[in-house]
Amino acid sequence: MILFALPLIAAAQTSFDDFRKKQQAEYNQFKKNSQEEYDVFRKRMNDEYAEFMRQAWEAFPAHKPDEPVKEKPVPPVVYEEPKPSPAPQPKPQPKTEPQPTPKPTPSPAPAPQPKPKDDEKPVQIPVKPKVAVVPAPQPAPEPIAPVNPKEEPYKKVSIGYFGAIITIGFPMNDNLKLRALEENAIADAWKQLSDSRYDITVSTALNARKANALCDWAYMDMLCAVTEKQYGKTNEAVLMQAFLMTQSGYRIRLGMDGNKLYMLIASQYDIFNYSYYLLDGTKFYNVSGNGNTRMQITSAKYGKEKSLSLQMTKLPQLSSEPTPKRTLTSKKGVTSSVSLNKNLIDFFNTYPQACFNGDQTTRWAAYANTPMEKSVKDMLYPPLKKTITGMTERDAVGIILNWVQTAFEYGYDDKIWGGDRAFFAQETLYYPYCDCEDRAILFSRLIRDLVGLDVVLLYYPGHLATAVAFNGDVNGDYLTYKSRKYVVCDPTYINAGVGRTMPGMNNREAQVIALK
Repeated sequence: MILFALPLIAAAQTSFDDFRKKQQAEYNQFKKNSQEEYDVFRKRMNDEYAEFMRQAWEAFPAHKPDEPVKEKPVPPVVYEEPKPSPAPQPKPQPKTEPQPTPKPTPSPAPAPQPKPKDDEKPVQIPVKPKVAVVPAPQPAPEPIAPVNPKEEPYKKVSIGYFGAIITIGFPMNDNLKLRALEENAIADAWKQLSDSRYDITVSTALNARKANALCDWAYMDMLCAVTEKQYGKTNEAVLMQAFLMTQSGYRIRLGMDGNKLYMLIASQYDIFNYSYYLLDGTKFYNVSGNGNTRMQITSAKYGKEKSLSLQMTKLPQLSSEPTPKRTLTSKKGVTSSVSLNKNLIDFFNTYPQACFNGDQTTRWAAYANTPMEKSVKDMLYPPLKKTITGMTERDAVGIILNWVQTAFEYGYDDKIWGGDRAFFAQETLYYPYCDCEDRAILFSRLIRDLVGLDVVLLYYPGHLATAVAFNGDVNGDYLTYKSRKYVVCDPTYINAGVGRTMPGMNNREAQVIALK
């Protein structure tokens, strides 16, 4: 019986294998047909783009860079609990024998007043505040079409990018060369780049973006570095940068001035300290940092291009270079230590300041919305979390608030950096000095991560603080945003508890900066 069944089992297995092979073959053919369609579509788009570039490029004037508004900083204030009045002295009792020189009877002193508690502070209810809202973070742009390079040898070009080794592929016979800096020559070179042999360059660039979790700014910066290694600081390098950015889905324009080619990038944010060109109402930034140059710019564009985002939902994956451990202790004795990744600190130092839709108060949101590195959280958070475990939300927030108020030394940006310089949360943990905006950004990150409460930034002229949305009712100064009560917490009002507004700040005029 068993011997009779074996041929049937073998036949069934053979039939299944044949079916599986057939299915796989059909799928492979489908993929091949789909990829061929993608290749045809992408080739047509690039050819149309190149032909459009042959048209005369229009001259545009450069606009001066936007700059952060300079405000007189508000110095930190130390909160001191009111001292109780001295206890009254008892009246001297008259003696039976007359005194030759009786002492004067002191006036009765007022009764001693108990120290006010934070939860007994009168509540200030301001009018509905002004609100600054930044766009929700968007996923990275999609390439024009999926790219599947041919399996053939290619040249590997590697760079060190803040400690990470990034490798991009170029054709073995890469012979990119602009014969002249004029419309037809640039269009011819673009068509050359559209050839399938450069698919490996596009594919490896996109793979590097994903593998290293590069945000838009880091991706653009990396492409500039690797193309300059391949071609030097030449017009060919700029052309390749622009080609890779467009194939990756970004909104760029090419411009030329005399004998130099430029890549101009559109951004969701108004980037400070870079000159720009206004094309159809959109600012295109000269990220090479060139000054006020009148430039000829092509209007060639792709259909689904996306502007650069300056929000980081993930931190770039860079190799670790630990800094010496720093121990931070508050006046209440709460201590935590942390070591930072110097490569990431150096990367943050290159990140541009920017605001959204002309509202300069939004420039702090991108910093506050940026997450902490996991290695930093794993070291910094456990002691803080242990300290606040079992506490009420109000007490837990108060402990963290005091830690930020008193564990860091205050310093003015203009004296340290020569101008306004906001910090990402990890930078505040690294640098020896920080100001009000840095403290507010760090505090907002800690409260969201450690206590799980929503936080907004509060902008007063010359000063930045925060407000926290508690789940229960907490007394103190507050503002109402989206029908929720946000209680003032000021990391620069030293020693002040939850619900206390720093003197001179008017909550009725404060602006809420919404965070994600």
